[in-house]
Amino acid sequence: MDLATIYNQAHADSLFLKDYKAWIGLHRKTPNKWEWIDGGDYTFQWPSNEGNNNNENCAVIGYNYYNDKRIYSRECDTKSFSACRIINSSSVTIVQEMMTWSEAKDHCMKINQELATFTKEEMTFFSEQNFPIWIGLHRNDSSWKWSSGLQEDKYWKLELSDNKDCVTITSKTKTLAAENCQTLRPFLCMKENVILVKENKSWEEAFEHCRGLGSNSNLRFNLLSVKPGDEHKYVVNRIKEADTNEVWTGLRFLGDEWLWINGKDVLYSDLLKCPPQGRRCGAISKSNSSTVAARDCQERKNFLCYSY
Repeated sequence: MDLATIYNQAHADSLFLKDYKAWIGLHRKTPNKWEWIDGGDYTFQWPSNEGNNNNENCAVIGYNYYNDKRIYSRECDTKSFSACRIINSSSVTIVQEMMTWSEAKDHCMKINQELATFTKEEMTFFSEQNFPIWIGLHRNDSSWKWSSGLQEDKYWKLELSDNKDCVTITSKTKTLAAENCQTLRPFLCMKENVILVKENKSWEEAFEHCRGLGSNSNLRFNLLSVKPGDEHKYVVNRIKEADTNEVWTGLRFLGDEWLWINGKDVLYSDLLKCPPQGRRCGAISKSNSSTVAARDCQERKNFLCYSY
């Protein structure tokens, strides 16, 4: 698990980042009584298992991708966004900085508002926001680097700026921007299921290596299959740290056709229809973002495994 690496705009646009939670003016004053900050009784239905934990004495409203809004109990010292509201107004301001419940209460007061109180009908005041989220791109001397170790290939065209050494992606518009690393923001983690193995092996040895990776877990591994387009470009970015210029994939010519060893359709139209005997395994090059090359299966290369 690491802070997210975002390879291109198509990858960014595929991410679902709209969920957020914001402190509201609801807290527990006694063990059995939740009330609004203005003294009103709380009469909403809690989601299952919420509101009963003795350590969770403050509340947030959660907004998700499906425009669903629910109230959750949280420990007051955790950090979240804040929902501020002008008294007797239908306007709710979501403050997109991470803070504790007490800090949120004070912040709302400073802008002449209060932590939001509302009726069930007024939950419609809460809507989608466009907020920044930390990802793994950060300044590395005079260039940008991902926390996963990959060098940024200038796709995002970020400029270096004083005191703005870390990068966020916005939840709605999916744009990247450099910010001060000390700013408190939500963050995006991703579990990488593609593994670059930096060992030089023949295609058959690479195949056996991948298949053996899951022997001590519930995961299964195989050589990677790839589609043309953005998925191929993602793989090219993923192999920039390889020790060989090309890496093996799970593409093999068997019988009279090219096949991915996991059964996926082969969508590359420019592969040799009848490759010579010495060029019947597929490799991807660091320098070619559009196709797979037919290579001698005995050549020794790094390779890509994936878990499923």
